[in-house]
Amino acid sequence: MKRRLLLIPAALIAVFLDAFVLPALSQNGIRPLFTLSLSMAATAAMSVQDGMPVAFFGGLLTDLFCNPYIGLSAAAYLTACAIMYGFVKKCGQQRGLFIPFALVGAVAAETLIFVFSLAIGARFDGLRLLSATLPSIVLESLLVYPIAALFRAREKGGFAHR
Repeated sequence: MKRRLLLIPAALIAVFLDAFVLPALSQNGIRPLFTLSLSMAATAAMSVQDGMPVAFFGGLLTDLFCNPYIGLSAAAYLTACAIMYGFVKKCGQQRGLFIPFALVGAVAAETLIFVFSLAIGARFDGLRLLSATLPSIVLESLLVYPIAALFRAREKGGFAHR
């Protein structure tokens, strides 16, 4: 129960970063989705019962603040968490495979957002896809490992000071 209480402020901070801070700081549209990284890390490090609520509610809040299509980010984040859970359940939390698993989840989430945006009527911009989305996917994937390491350290008894 305590670990889930830790996720509430972490998810709110991630949504705040996604909605207000990172758009102002992004260079050429390159910015990771912290809510996606947080939800995949919670799924991998703790359990799917911890990661899925973060993905759903974090995605809905992100959509409320940033996206005219309510529910699109939530569906994409849930898909990424399901993929991450499937990989971790099958192969365990092996360090060498962790970032590729996160990469597959981030690609799936961004692809889902891209395809549904096109279906809804958004304009295709190939340059943005290559110059911003692909580096953002890499950043999201690289963020999953340190966030998951923080969750695991917290699970094992906190951050002891020497």
